[in-house]
Amino acid sequence: MAMWEGARENSESKEFAGVVKRYKKMLSEEQMGFFDVSDFEYIVDHYIDKNQFTNALQACEIAVSQHPHSLIVKIKKAQVLLGQLKVEKALELLKMLAEIENTNPEILLMLGNCYSIQGDENKAYDYYRKADKYSFDDRDELLYNIGVGYVQNGDYPRAVFFLEKAYDENPINDNVLYDLAFSYDKLGNDEKSIKFYNEYLDIDPFAESAWYNLGIIYTRREEYDKAIEAYDFALAIDENYTSALFNKANTLSTAEKYSEALSCYLDYLRFDKNSSDAYVYIAECYFQLEEYSKSYHYYKLAIKLDSKNADGWYGAGIVLMVEENLAESLVFFKKAIKLDDSCADFWNAFGKVNAALDHYEEALIAFKKSIEIENTNADFWITFADFYYNYNQIGLAIETMFEAEISVAENAPMLYKLSGYLTENGDTQLARIYLRKALMLNFSIHPDFFLDFPGLQSKRWIKKLIGQFARNNNLW
Repeated sequence: MAMWEGARENSESKEFAGVVKRYKKMLSEEQMGFFDVSDFEYIVDHYIDKNQFTNALQACEIAVSQHPHSLIVKIKKAQVLLGQLKVEKALELLKMLAEIENTNPEILLMLGNCYSIQGDENKAYDYYRKADKYSFDDRDELLYNIGVGYVQNGDYPRAVFFLEKAYDENPINDNVLYDLAFSYDKLGNDEKSIKFYNEYLDIDPFAESAWYNLGIIYTRREEYDKAIEAYDFALAIDENYTSALFNKANTLSTAEKYSEALSCYLDYLRFDKNSSDAYVYIAECYFQLEEYSKSYHYYKLAIKLDSKNADGWYGAGIVLMVEENLAESLVFFKKAIKLDDSCADFWNAFGKVNAALDHYEEALIAFKKSIEIENTNADFWITFADFYYNYNQIGLAIETMFEAEISVAENAPMLYKLSGYLTENGDTQLARIYLRKALMLNFSIHPDFFLDFPGLQSKRWIKKLIGQFARNNNLW
């Protein structure tokens, strides 16, 4: 912690060069030698830096015996006790010290830390506020230490409160900037997170982790070009930054730049050739590029590496389905569902293949299961309704679409479908209402309506309604 770095700053000075050596010699020879307070500060910090808290506490005890009235030595002992998580002992000592100096920010800070560890956040917060009130020197560091404690505890609103105050004190404290950016990211405030990461990078442009974190935020915001640029900076600083390479590939794939994504994924395999997920993503890229044989090959490699990779089984099944190897694709979908029966996509695909193979009951169960898992997906409802429609069960298709309206926000393709079903079922009045709604939501896809229902192109009222809507809204 920066609060305790006063003595440490002299670590390379001639004055302290032999202090630890002389202290260790004293212990080995069991002869008591005298050290002044600053010597003991350095000795204790030396052991703290090495996480040797038992040795640090021993040095504190000797220091107290030589300097029984030194407040600095006792504060240092409290720090060591806190580092050992001997909270009750640290608390007892700190309370005693607070009676002597109740405005000492170091004492108040550690009291806050004690109560925070004990889970008494209200008391901790009170002491942190007092520490802030009475701090004058290095105030930004004290506020930073409070803030970073809350970061470690996952209390990001309070972390931001103190880190912002630290920033006001010193806007070029790189530690403060980084943790502010991180905390705002956790709070979902992308704008402020980006702002502080950029300020941090103005100070340290070679911080690959900051560029990497920026890439994640930009990807989440669907600002893919900026995300890729951020990952590229991280990789320029550290070409072996595998997480940045993998995320860059994912972002390129999300941006539908499949050839570039493929190159990144294949490059990633140099670092982790046993990543079954990487093989799945490579297969997905080949699938999107319509190179189905390569896609199937990489899905099979993923399964070979990890037979429990459900996405690998599902992906291979999709390739087989596209290539109309339906019976074989069923085997892969069954395996995917066995590994993960909570994925709606798996059930939907399983339903489609069973429907294509005229396995009515199996398809019905699968479609119902996909809706049960994810009832807000319009495509699943449409697929389910079409299943009934293709079996000439138009009443069930209409009923399914009405059920979908309860779960799905207004969706144009769904409304076009419902209008088509109603028209074919002879309910023209209701069909007209739904067609008008569909046109209002998305006029541009109305040609698909006739692809789904080619027999309706001759319906005069439909052509008239579409024409009137287009003229009234200057769409033609």
